[in-house]
Amino acid sequence: DYFGGPPYRKREAAMEDRALGWSGGGRHGRLRTFFAILTVVAGISSTTSGKFLNGGVQPMGSGSPAVRRSWFHHAKTQKAPLSLQVRNKVHAQAGSGSSSMESAGSSATAEWVGNGVLREKAIPIPDTDIIIDVETPENAANPSQIRKINSDMLLFRARAERRKYQGSPNPAEREAAGLLSEKMFRRCIALDSKDGRAYVGLGNLLTTQRRYTEAADIYEQATRITSGTNPFIWTAWAALEAKQGNDGRARKLYEGAVVANAEHAAAWHGWGTLEMRLGNTRRAQDIFVKGIRHTKKKASPYLYLSLSLLLEQTGRIEEARKWFIMGSKTSTVQESEALWHAWAKMEANYGDENIVRTLFERALKANPRSRYTYASWGIWEKEQGNHEKARELFQEGSRLNPRDAAILQAWALLEYELSNVDEARDLLRNATRVDPKHIPAWQAWGVLEFTEDNLDRARDLFQQGVWAGPNSADVAKVFQAWAILEKKTQNYSLARTLFTCAVKADRKSEASWLAWAQMEEDLGLLGRAEELRNYNEVEKLRGIETFGGIVLNQDSVISPLLRGVQSWIKQFSD
Repeated sequence: DYFGGPPYRKREAAMEDRALGWSGGGRHGRLRTFFAILTVVAGISSTTSGKFLNGGVQPMGSGSPAVRRSWFHHAKTQKAPLSLQVRNKVHAQAGSGSSSMESAGSSATAEWVGNGVLREKAIPIPDTDIIIDVETPENAANPSQIRKINSDMLLFRARAERRKYQGSPNPAEREAAGLLSEKMFRRCIALDSKDGRAYVGLGNLLTTQRRYTEAADIYEQATRITSGTNPFIWTAWAALEAKQGNDGRARKLYEGAVVANAEHAAAWHGWGTLEMRLGNTRRAQDIFVKGIRHTKKKASPYLYLSLSLLLEQTGRIEEARKWFIMGSKTSTVQESEALWHAWAKMEANYGDENIVRTLFERALKANPRSRYTYASWGIWEKEQGNHEKARELFQEGSRLNPRDAAILQAWALLEYELSNVDEARDLLRNATRVDPKHIPAWQAWGVLEFTEDNLDRARDLFQQGVWAGPNSADVAKVFQAWAILEKKTQNYSLARTLFTCAVKADRKSEASWLAWAQMEEDLGLLGRAEELRNYNEVEKLRGIETFGGIVLNQDSVISPLLRGVQSWIKQFSD
């Protein structure tokens, strides 16, 4: 492209060259190599061309050619560095500036000999183009010569392709992005086998693709190669095992991560979260406290946040408030929007209104575009009866985050409470347009149409909500609302099926169980209603039968019903 011909090199090949050691890359890097080769061809003496150094040249004397940078030493006196790589033919028109070339009728070209020393080799050439071809020796790809920035650039592209894989709605684009990202990550590993970032990136990609065994193998290989000194690899591996339900193995891996580096906050946080999920609240609290003590040099807001939320859940509000205050005094944590936001939500339940507003303001100061803070603050103001303030917050949050469906949904509920039905409908329509996978928006829109007696429209919206996320726990609310609609129209058989789907999607959905029990009680089936209300006790009885996450006694009067719809709802778990 610089000499009037076809493109010199495709972008991917250029990236590979830079990863193998090209200093500049791109147009300037190739021009440097071209001028360096011309220096050898013309046989410029060291007295006129200056002393060539590794990675550059000293300033030349007056009148000498403006060769600014080269990887070549002079062919007769110096050795070429191992990072020299010229793998393509350089085309240049023979000039008239070299009288020695004209008189001899030949040109000098460089060739590799022995240990990488360049020497000139005179060969006859025609009077047309000069074609110089310098091959790369095998030892030029020595990993010790690879520049870190080249690996960084390749990692950046690999992560970009991984994000494209995760976010693209087009299956073909997702597949292509996933293949390209995996190829780049593996290339990074080949360039530097001890760079943990490439292993973690590849492992996360494989985990996203549900290739759990391959991801575990990658982490195990990385741990072996790095001699177990990289806490990021341990933590990623532990998160993978926890995701698969291997809690004991995940616990050991988290312990390995903190042994490798006690200041690795992510390991402490992941370990504490695992214990909290398993119900080991005391152990989780101890882990969070240890993590805070070991990470004082670079405090993590999420350790303070998780510890405070754990204490709040166990009813120790004053202790939770103490840790929030301690976290807010550290320089790194006080800039965390998540900490101020969580503290504000806690005070909204137990504190003063003025304190709550102050904390929300601090959260927005830390992150002026925080969609979570705008949504939470607006909902709280609505609950306090400050409708105008709530509308202002929703409007500003939606302006700063135009593709956030949660803010639009909360705003729509406010307008509906103020009897602005058409405006609420428009906001919910916009919410489902900007995020078709946002199940609460579909559920809220369906309930709105149900309340306005547009039953067919409501059924259609509930069906759209189910399709938006059939495997999500949030879909239980859609099934529950749909079941209540069918109950109102006295379609009890379908209502039972929908209630079954609701508790299948979320066993902990108390509202679904109680609404189902109320329907059975209204129909005079008191025994069935009591059985539904006491499903926790039923789980403890002998001779239990597990049905898609619902545990019932074999003699239960509703067991035949559940068996009958088992094949129908199995599609939501496959």
